[in-house]
Amino acid sequence: MDRKYNVDIKWLAVTSFEMKFGNTTVVTDPYITECVGTDLDYTAVENCDFISLTHAHWDHVTDIPRLCEKFSPKILAGEMSALEIARWLNLWPSRVYPMYPNTELDFGAFKVKALYGRHTSNDKWGIRSYSEERAPFVDVCQKDPYICKMQEIGSFEYRNYLFTLPNGTKILMWGSAPTPEQYAICKAEAPDIAIIQRAGISRAEKRADFAAAIGAKVVIPHHHDFHGVDDPAVVEAFRDAYLERVPDGTFIIPRHGEWIEL
Repeated sequence: MDRKYNVDIKWLAVTSFEMKFGNTTVVTDPYITECVGTDLDYTAVENCDFISLTHAHWDHVTDIPRLCEKFSPKILAGEMSALEIARWLNLWPSRVYPMYPNTELDFGAFKVKALYGRHTSNDKWGIRSYSEERAPFVDVCQKDPYICKMQEIGSFEYRNYLFTLPNGTKILMWGSAPTPEQYAICKAEAPDIAIIQRAGISRAEKRADFAAAIGAKVVIPHHHDFHGVDDPAVVEAFRDAYLERVPDGTFIIPRHGEWIEL
Protein backbone atom coordinates (compact mmCIF):
# COMPACT_ATOMS: atom_id res chain seq x y z
CA MET A 1 0.00 0.00 0.00
CA ASP A 2 1.31 3.47 -0.87
CA ARG A 3 2.24 5.67 2.07
CA LYS A 4 -0.52 8.14 1.29
CA TYR A 5 -1.19 9.19 4.88
CA ASN A 6 2.20 8.73 6.60
CA VAL A 7 0.80 7.19 9.77
CA ASP A 8 1.55 3.85 11.44
CA ILE A 9 -1.14 2.15 13.53
CA LYS A 10 -0.84 -0.97 15.67
CA TRP A 11 -3.79 -2.70 17.30
CA LEU A 12 -3.10 -3.88 20.83
CA ALA A 13 -6.48 -4.96 22.23
CA VAL A 14 -10.15 -3.94 22.28
CA THR A 15 -9.95 -0.21 21.45
CA SER A 16 -6.29 0.24 22.36
CA PHE A 17 -4.07 1.29 19.45
CA GLU A 18 -0.54 2.61 19.26
CA MET A 19 -0.34 5.33 16.60
CA LYS A 20 2.87 6.90 15.33
CA PHE A 21 2.67 10.47 14.09
CA GLY A 22 6.25 11.04 12.98
CA ASN A 23 8.36 10.80 16.13
CA THR A 24 5.33 11.15 18.42
CA THR A 25 3.23 8.22 19.63
CA VAL A 26 -0.34 8.20 20.94
CA VAL A 27 -1.83 5.19 22.72
CA THR A 28 -5.61 5.00 22.89
CA ASP A 29 -7.62 3.47 25.77
CA PRO A 30 -4.88 1.30 27.33
CA TYR A 31 -6.52 -2.00 28.25
CA ILE A 32 -4.18 -4.78 27.13
CA THR A 33 -2.73 -6.81 29.99
CA GLU A 34 -6.10 -7.87 31.42
CA CYS A 35 -7.76 -8.45 28.05
CA VAL A 36 -8.63 -12.11 27.60
CA GLY A 37 -8.69 -11.77 23.82
CA THR A 38 -4.93 -11.40 23.39
CA ASP A 39 -1.66 -12.72 24.79
CA LEU A 40 -0.14 -9.24 24.60
CA ASP A 41 0.42 -7.09 27.65
CA TYR A 42 1.46 -3.47 28.18
CA THR A 43 5.04 -4.27 27.17
CA ALA A 44 3.80 -4.50 23.57
CA VAL A 45 3.63 -0.69 23.62
CA GLU A 46 6.87 0.54 22.10
CA ASN A 47 6.47 4.21 22.98
CA CYS A 48 3.83 6.42 24.54
CA ASP A 49 4.02 10.21 24.50
CA PHE A 50 0.27 10.67 24.86
CA ILE A 51 -2.67 8.60 26.09
CA SER A 52 -6.11 9.45 24.73
CA LEU A 53 -9.06 8.14 26.69
CA THR A 54 -12.52 7.88 25.16
CA HIS A 55 -14.14 7.13 28.52
CA ALA A 56 -13.20 5.84 31.95
CA HIS A 57 -14.72 2.36 31.97
CA TRP A 58 -12.51 -0.35 33.42
CA ASP A 59 -11.91 -2.04 30.06
CA HIS A 60 -10.25 1.13 28.73
CA VAL A 61 -8.00 2.22 31.59
CA THR A 62 -6.27 -0.66 33.39
CA ASP A 63 -2.86 -0.21 31.76
CA ILE A 64 -2.70 3.54 32.30
CA PRO A 65 -0.69 3.21 35.57
CA ARG A 66 1.83 0.88 33.91
CA LEU A 67 2.32 3.15 30.91
CA CYS A 68 2.59 6.23 33.10
CA GLU A 69 5.33 4.61 35.15
CA LYS A 70 7.23 3.49 32.05
CA PHE A 71 6.77 6.47 29.70
CA SER A 72 5.38 9.47 31.69
CA PRO A 73 2.89 10.40 28.94
CA LYS A 74 0.45 13.29 28.82
CA ILE A 75 -3.16 12.14 29.20
CA LEU A 76 -6.17 13.42 27.25
CA ALA A 77 -9.51 12.66 28.90
CA GLY A 78 -12.99 14.07 29.29
CA GLU A 79 -13.29 16.81 31.88
CA MET A 80 -15.09 14.64 34.45
CA SER A 81 -12.60 11.80 34.07
CA ALA A 82 -9.49 14.01 34.08
CA LEU A 83 -9.59 14.94 37.76
CA GLU A 84 -10.29 11.36 38.88
CA ILE A 85 -7.40 10.07 36.76
CA ALA A 86 -5.06 12.64 38.31
CA ARG A 87 -6.20 11.56 41.79
CA TRP A 88 -5.95 7.87 40.89
CA LEU A 89 -2.36 8.17 39.71
CA ASN A 90 -1.32 11.09 41.94
CA LEU A 91 -0.28 13.09 38.87
CA TRP A 92 0.59 16.74 38.56
CA PRO A 93 -2.38 18.48 36.89
CA SER A 94 -0.10 19.60 34.04
CA ARG A 95 0.10 15.97 32.89
CA VAL A 96 -3.65 15.67 32.35
CA TYR A 97 -5.63 17.59 29.72
CA PRO A 98 -9.39 17.91 30.34
CA MET A 99 -10.98 17.53 26.91
CA TYR A 100 -14.29 19.33 26.80
CA PRO A 101 -16.37 18.82 23.63
CA ASN A 102 -14.79 20.72 20.73
CA THR A 103 -11.54 21.33 22.61
CA GLU A 104 -8.76 21.63 20.02
CA LEU A 105 -5.08 21.37 20.93
CA ASP A 106 -2.00 21.63 18.74
CA PHE A 107 0.97 19.57 19.91
CA GLY A 108 3.05 20.20 16.80
CA ALA A 109 3.29 16.60 15.62
CA PHE A 110 -0.51 16.47 15.55
CA LYS A 111 -3.63 18.43 16.37
CA VAL A 112 -6.42 16.80 18.33
CA LYS A 113 -10.08 17.72 18.63
CA ALA A 114 -12.41 16.19 21.21
CA LEU A 115 -15.80 15.23 19.78
CA TYR A 116 -18.91 14.77 21.87
CA GLY A 117 -19.98 11.14 22.19
CA ARG A 118 -22.47 8.95 24.02
CA HIS A 119 -22.05 5.52 25.56
CA THR A 120 -25.34 4.16 24.27
CA SER A 121 -25.01 0.39 24.06
CA ASN A 122 -26.17 -0.69 27.53
CA ASP A 123 -29.67 0.63 28.01
CA LYS A 124 -30.89 -2.40 29.97
CA TRP A 125 -28.96 -1.46 33.13
CA GLY A 126 -29.34 1.40 35.52
CA ILE A 127 -26.24 3.20 36.74
CA ARG A 128 -25.97 1.13 39.91
CA SER A 129 -26.41 -2.27 38.31
CA TYR A 130 -24.11 -1.38 35.42
CA SER A 131 -21.35 -0.29 37.77
CA GLU A 132 -21.63 -2.95 40.42
CA GLU A 133 -22.97 -6.17 38.93
CA ARG A 134 -20.99 -6.93 35.78
CA ALA A 135 -18.78 -9.88 36.63
CA PRO A 136 -15.42 -8.89 35.07
CA PHE A 137 -15.73 -5.40 36.43
CA VAL A 138 -16.37 -6.63 39.97
CA ASP A 139 -12.97 -8.34 40.05
CA VAL A 140 -11.19 -5.23 38.82
CA CYS A 141 -13.13 -2.98 41.20
CA GLN A 142 -12.18 -5.08 44.21
CA LYS A 143 -8.54 -4.56 43.34
CA ASP A 144 -8.81 -0.81 42.73
CA PRO A 145 -11.66 1.33 44.15
CA TYR A 146 -10.65 4.27 41.94
CA ILE A 147 -11.70 2.25 38.89
CA CYS A 148 -15.06 1.65 40.54
CA LYS A 149 -15.61 5.39 40.89
CA MET A 150 -14.50 6.13 37.34
CA GLN A 151 -16.86 3.46 36.00
CA GLU A 152 -19.91 5.61 36.64
CA ILE A 153 -18.30 8.63 34.99
CA GLY A 154 -17.55 6.50 31.95
CA SER A 155 -21.24 5.78 31.45
CA PHE A 156 -22.00 9.50 31.07
CA GLU A 157 -18.91 10.92 29.46
CA TYR A 158 -17.56 9.82 26.09
CA ARG A 159 -14.98 11.57 23.93
CA ASN A 160 -14.24 10.59 20.38
CA TYR A 161 -11.08 12.13 18.95
CA LEU A 162 -10.05 13.58 15.62
CA PHE A 163 -6.29 13.63 15.09
CA THR A 164 -5.00 15.84 12.28
CA LEU A 165 -1.42 15.52 11.06
CA PRO A 166 0.68 18.33 9.53
CA ASN A 167 0.16 16.77 6.08
CA GLY A 168 -3.62 17.12 6.50
CA THR A 169 -4.40 13.46 7.26
CA LYS A 170 -7.38 13.12 9.58
CA ILE A 171 -7.80 10.07 11.83
CA LEU A 172 -11.02 9.51 13.74
CA MET A 173 -11.04 7.37 16.88
CA TRP A 174 -14.70 6.56 17.40
CA GLY A 175 -16.70 4.17 19.56
CA SER A 176 -20.14 3.19 20.85
CA ALA A 177 -23.26 3.35 18.65
CA PRO A 178 -23.87 5.80 15.78
CA THR A 179 -26.59 8.06 17.13
CA PRO A 180 -28.06 10.79 14.88
CA GLU A 181 -25.91 13.51 16.41
CA GLN A 182 -22.80 11.40 15.80
CA TYR A 183 -23.54 11.32 12.09
CA ALA A 184 -23.63 15.10 11.95
CA ILE A 185 -20.55 15.63 14.13
CA CYS A 186 -18.32 13.10 12.37
CA LYS A 187 -19.54 13.86 8.85
CA ALA A 188 -18.55 17.49 9.34
CA GLU A 189 -14.98 16.40 10.18
CA ALA A 190 -14.61 14.18 7.05
CA PRO A 191 -11.89 11.83 8.36
CA ASP A 192 -9.55 10.01 5.99
CA ILE A 193 -9.04 7.10 8.39
CA ALA A 194 -11.75 5.95 10.80
CA ILE A 195 -11.10 3.48 13.62
CA ILE A 196 -14.64 2.35 14.38
CA GLN A 197 -16.20 0.06 16.95
CA ARG A 198 -17.64 -3.00 15.26
CA ALA A 199 -21.00 -4.43 16.27
CA GLY A 200 -22.76 -7.75 15.78
CA ILE A 201 -23.61 -9.05 12.32
CA SER A 202 -27.15 -7.71 12.61
CA ARG A 203 -25.77 -4.16 13.00
CA ALA A 204 -23.03 -4.36 10.36
CA GLU A 205 -25.14 -2.51 7.82
CA LYS A 206 -25.69 0.42 10.17
CA ARG A 207 -21.99 0.65 11.01
CA ALA A 208 -21.18 0.58 7.31
CA ASP A 209 -23.75 3.32 6.69
CA PHE A 210 -22.01 5.43 9.32
CA ALA A 211 -18.51 4.83 7.94
CA ALA A 212 -19.64 5.72 4.42
CA ALA A 213 -21.64 8.76 5.54
CA ILE A 214 -18.69 10.38 7.32
CA GLY A 215 -16.50 9.98 4.24
CA ALA A 216 -13.90 7.58 5.63
CA LYS A 217 -11.55 6.22 2.96
CA VAL A 218 -9.86 3.73 5.31
CA VAL A 219 -11.76 1.85 8.01
CA ILE A 220 -10.22 -0.19 10.83
CA PRO A 221 -12.58 -1.99 13.25
CA HIS A 222 -11.99 -2.38 16.97
CA HIS A 223 -13.51 -4.11 20.01
CA HIS A 224 -13.86 -7.55 18.42
CA ASP A 225 -11.69 -9.34 20.98
CA PHE A 226 -13.35 -8.03 24.13
CA HIS A 227 -14.80 -11.31 25.38
CA GLY A 228 -12.09 -13.45 23.85
CA VAL A 229 -14.41 -14.52 21.04
CA ASP A 230 -13.07 -13.15 17.77
CA ASP A 231 -15.72 -14.27 15.28
CA PRO A 232 -14.35 -13.49 11.81
CA ALA A 233 -17.87 -13.37 10.38
CA VAL A 234 -18.69 -10.30 12.46
CA VAL A 235 -15.87 -8.16 11.10
CA GLU A 236 -16.22 -9.60 7.60
CA ALA A 237 -19.89 -8.57 7.52
CA PHE A 238 -18.85 -5.02 8.45
CA ARG A 239 -16.12 -5.08 5.79
CA ASP A 240 -18.40 -6.35 3.03
CA ALA A 241 -21.14 -3.86 3.85
CA TYR A 242 -18.66 -0.96 3.90
CA LEU A 243 -17.06 -1.91 0.57
CA GLU A 244 -20.49 -2.18 -1.04
CA ARG A 245 -21.01 1.46 -0.12
CA VAL A 246 -17.45 2.66 -0.75
CA PRO A 247 -16.01 0.43 -3.51
CA ASP A 248 -12.77 2.41 -3.66
CA GLY A 249 -12.36 2.35 0.11
CA THR A 250 -9.95 0.27 2.16
CA PHE A 251 -11.08 -1.92 5.06
CA ILE A 252 -8.27 -3.32 7.20
CA ILE A 253 -8.88 -6.13 9.68
CA PRO A 254 -6.10 -5.60 12.25
CA ARG A 255 -4.10 -8.27 14.02
CA HIS A 256 -2.83 -7.92 17.55
CA GLY A 257 0.63 -6.41 17.72
CA GLU A 258 1.10 -5.91 13.96
CA TRP A 259 1.87 -2.49 12.51
CA ILE A 260 -0.33 -1.12 9.73
CA GLU A 261 1.48 1.35 7.48
CA LEU A 262 -0.81 3.86 5.85
